[in-house]
Amino acid sequence: MGSILVVDDEEKIRRIYGDLFVSEGHEVFKTSNVIDAHELFKKRTFDIVLLDINLPQVDGRVFYTLLRTFNSRSKVIVCSVCPVEDQIKLIEGAAGYYDKSQSLDVLRNRVKEVLNS
Repeated sequence: MGSILVVDDEEKIRRIYGDLFVSEGHEVFKTSNVIDAHELFKKRTFDIVLLDINLPQVDGRVFYTLLRTFNSRSKVIVCSVCPVEDQIKLIEGAAGYYDKSQSLDVLRNRVKEVLNS
């Protein structure tokens, strides 16, 4: 199984994603903002980052750019309330996109696809 970092400012979302992927055997880390996520990346890498776009302090788009520049190994799945088409326009080139209005099965399958790619 893989290591997953959830970067989302909503505690409920972090808990739901964390519970889902821990139950499937993944190692899950969670943070509510980009600054703390950056600190975690100083200590380790992650197979997948589940990244919200609208975050406090530093926007998810900025963090995505930093990840692509300094850590190209971690794959990013954008997870937002925006429709997927809008997510693609805001953050081009992510490994996957997930609209939070979709079922958790969609997210689970997206993570499996990205891990196996």
